[in-house]
Amino acid sequence: MAAISIAKGQFLFQIGEPVTELYLILKGSFTVTFPCGTYTLSKGEVAGICEADSDLHGTSCQASEDASVLVCPVNGLSSLEALFRESADYGVLFTRSVFRQADCLLKQLELAQRTCSSLYSGCTQDYSFYLSCCMRHQQKPRTLPALSSLSPFVEDSPAENWVPAYYDSFQRLLSSAGASVLAKEPPALVGLFAGICEDYRRFLATMDSLAEYQKQTIALYLNDDLEDIFDLFTALYFRLGPDDTDADSLYERISHMMRLLEESPCADSALLSQRFGDFKECLASLLPDAGKREAKKADTTSCAAQLNGSLQTILDYSGAEDSLCTEFKKLILQYKGLSDKNATDDTARLLRQKISNIFYQLYGLVFHRASSDSNMPLPIRMFLYFGYVDEQLAEMENALYLGHLATLIAGSAHERVYTLYDWLCAILSGEKEPSRNEFDQDYTDYLHSLKAAGKIEAAKEKTLLHDMEKRVEYELQNMFPPVNKMTFGRISTFCPVFSAHNVLKHLDASYVSEKELQTIFSDIEAVDYSAFYREYVYSNTAAGIPKEFFHTRVLPDVILMPGIGIRGVMWQEIEGRRRTTAARMMLPIFYLEDLRSAVVRLTGEYRWEMCKRVQGARWNDVSERSLTSEYFDYVQFYRKNHDLTADAKERLKTALQKARGSFKEMFVRDYISYILFEGTGSPRLTKPARTILFTYCPFAKQTREKLQSNPIYKEILEHFAVQRTQQLHKLSLLEKRVENTGNKLPEDLLNERIYLES
Repeated sequence: MAAISIAKGQFLFQIGEPVTELYLILKGSFTVTFPCGTYTLSKGEVAGICEADSDLHGTSCQASEDASVLVCPVNGLSSLEALFRESADYGVLFTRSVFRQADCLLKQLELAQRTCSSLYSGCTQDYSFYLSCCMRHQQKPRTLPALSSLSPFVEDSPAENWVPAYYDSFQRLLSSAGASVLAKEPPALVGLFAGICEDYRRFLATMDSLAEYQKQTIALYLNDDLEDIFDLFTALYFRLGPDDTDADSLYERISHMMRLLEESPCADSALLSQRFGDFKECLASLLPDAGKREAKKADTTSCAAQLNGSLQTILDYSGAEDSLCTEFKKLILQYKGLSDKNATDDTARLLRQKISNIFYQLYGLVFHRASSDSNMPLPIRMFLYFGYVDEQLAEMENALYLGHLATLIAGSAHERVYTLYDWLCAILSGEKEPSRNEFDQDYTDYLHSLKAAGKIEAAKEKTLLHDMEKRVEYELQNMFPPVNKMTFGRISTFCPVFSAHNVLKHLDASYVSEKELQTIFSDIEAVDYSAFYREYVYSNTAAGIPKEFFHTRVLPDVILMPGIGIRGVMWQEIEGRRRTTAARMMLPIFYLEDLRSAVVRLTGEYRWEMCKRVQGARWNDVSERSLTSEYFDYVQFYRKNHDLTADAKERLKTALQKARGSFKEMFVRDYISYILFEGTGSPRLTKPARTILFTYCPFAKQTREKLQSNPIYKEILEHFAVQRTQQLHKLSLLEKRVENTGNKLPEDLLNERIYLES
């Protein structure tokens, strides 16, 4: 191998060039670019290693500064095995680099997915706002035909959930003394290479499709023809004027879309500069002091003064022991000093773990004092709502926004959507029961198990059952830590304190508001109207109704975890044992991906778990017909299903492998397609899957009417219509029976008719 010098700006290789050499970096740094993203390589990394078994490069590698590299000829993975036999050190070095680069690409892929979801949700929400604004001001809205052809963005990661942790683990292993064992087995290293290189190719292919999606969506926001959302908003803003009641809202949305487009690597920077520059010039002429508009959001000077020394304020308020406070301050200082807060080495991992342990102790102490304090300091509210601990760690711009948001949250009522602080207050007041723990035990079951184990006596069990503070403590210890980590998404790099390095999307765009959640649930019910209906037994002997099965609507409780994340969690489908109680869904209060897709996924999980709860041990027994049993039978015996073509069977096989054999995950993915695509008349499912889903999750009346002319749905719609007519006829007979008794129709009976006519 020969060493060569590389000048700044020079390419080692570019996309589409043959893979003939690898480059061990001796000095300097390089930028690897690909559709939708980049990552950096420095000394000790091997450029091109992830494409060692490919014919052509799918990435480009350019020197960021003057550098030198060691050139290694390569001809497939077999040539690497020979190199590793000659030098064990190269084996470890190359393998560590291939894992790190695949991990970097995966993180870029996740970031690109978040950008895609932000662009899609932004497009649809912005255009809806534009239409409503035009309606309020009696302005004729302009249409965007291209918007109707934009498909919803559905996250479908090419990597399973365990892959990031797998990459992190191997990077730690290859940096430890244990790496010497692997170095002695070149074939094992080459086997690892084969898997990682395959992952890398799949990730790049996904990045290509994400880049195309971003370009398509960005063109709706901004294009050369001025037929775009940005022009719609700016034209309306200037037409209405800065003093109009909607001016601030319009300006906020324009500012948000400008930030959103600037964050996308697929946007045309020259076009952005020109269009945004033109807008700012027009704005300056219309409103010379437009720069003051940002200052109107809050009195930043006053807010910043309250946030100064936030960590000490929180520690003093908690009343924790001095030793615990000193230790936490020391850990936060070390965490702030980390150059890479997502590092996977032992030092960073143990630091995050220690911070987590003390954070949860402090949270309990702060909550118990705050629950009876109507004038808690602003940093305390931010700590309870968002996990905020330090203005420098959060960065002042974010801290000011959090302060403003905390004030708004504190002054608003909630219905079915709770911050964690509000949820704990509801448990403390007896309004809500504690959640189940990781072993599916609720608070009552937990106390009973302690008594059965002889750890407490019956009298103590009865006392603890009505001890509200112990109930809160149970929630803080058994639900909060695991769910907080799960909603963050990347478990291996989780730390519960709010940090700016996790703010990958503007906070105003990622904040999960109650209004937005209510809109999403309404949209889901507009397709799957019975999603949140529960069957119950109704009896009214006075009205001549001995026993009937009716349906009642029970929306889930949504609990917002204090932090930033990318996952939602369907924690439990009912409260206690009563089937007419609310489910519990958990989301981070700042959600970085598409919220609508996340809530649809949670609803699919809820549908599956609720059916299992009702069916009990026979949930997969096809002789007891139900959603879970029929879907289980469909997936288990798909090879023998004559309604499936050979291609459909092959796709099912691939989907099952991707779901790692989980029938529930298969169902949830089909449910997402059912709501987002099938509900709009765009077929995505196989005929058996569509039939099962429609049978147990029928479309709402308005959706059914739209699909009447679609031959794909003709048979199942006709069958549904016959079945529903029979049910309504039975209900009419029941109503007549009640009227004959001289009684008014009970409200439950009226509600059942509304349900059947939906």
